[in-house]
Amino acid sequence: EKHPIFPFLGSLAENQISNKGAKALARSLLVNRSLMVLDLRSNSIGPTGGKALADALKKNQVLLSLK
Repeated sequence: EKHPIFPFLGSLAENQISNKGAKALARSLLVNRSLMVLDLRSNSIGPTGGKALADALKKNQVLLSLK
């Protein structure tokens, strides 16, 4: 069964995403083949979550915009 492709995820801004949530998103970004826009503004992501996301983005070649 094919999964639907959602290139633009609804905003995740202001969702109280923590370092733990950011790390989970980072793992998802490592296998991402379709998501092009991700909005994480106004969350509770600290340095460790930010680093996890940054490391994942080094390998992700699909995401075009991260806010």
